[in-house]
Amino acid sequence: MTTPTKAKDKKLGVKFSGTPRDGQQLTIKDEDTLKKLFGTDMPEMAQSLMRHCFKVLKSDEASDDHAGNDERVFIVAAVSDIKPRDGIERLLAVQMAATHVALVRAGRWMANSDNLAQVQAHTTGFNKLARTYTAQMEALRKHRNGGKQTVTVQHVNVEGGGKAIVANVQTGEGRT
Repeated sequence: MTTPTKAKDKKLGVKFSGTPRDGQQLTIKDEDTLKKLFGTDMPEMAQSLMRHCFKVLKSDEASDDHAGNDERVFIVAAVSDIKPRDGIERLLAVQMAATHVALVRAGRWMANSDNLAQVQAHTTGFNKLARTYTAQMEALRKHRNGGKQTVTVQHVNVEGGGKAIVANVQTGEGRT
């Protein structure tokens, strides 16, 4: 029997305890803690996003009874580290954190597979989750940059007789 421990992270300002069976307990530093973590002014949105974070965790990943498997602090910290700026980013941040937890879970299943069929099934799931996470990161980048891609040239060589342009250059727009 393991001794229940309480997952705690002082930087986040939250403390999690409990089990899915007995209920989750959330202690927050102050009334604005959840709003700061999820980047919202609406307490109802912050509370709902916290519940969404827990819904994607397996029961042993959100329990004092399985401290070594507890992902509650991680999933909330991951969302907080993304620093969502608006509603789209808040939802995407929760999805990204959930996808990452699922990706690590699939990697564990893949590593513990006993036969080729299991390895293939878990590898397929792992690869799909990895591609999904990459797509989510790209969606976040595009949302934050307004869909624009920026290329910075660090070094230019111009040989004798050559010409260089130093300016913002756009090509392909409105040309036939």
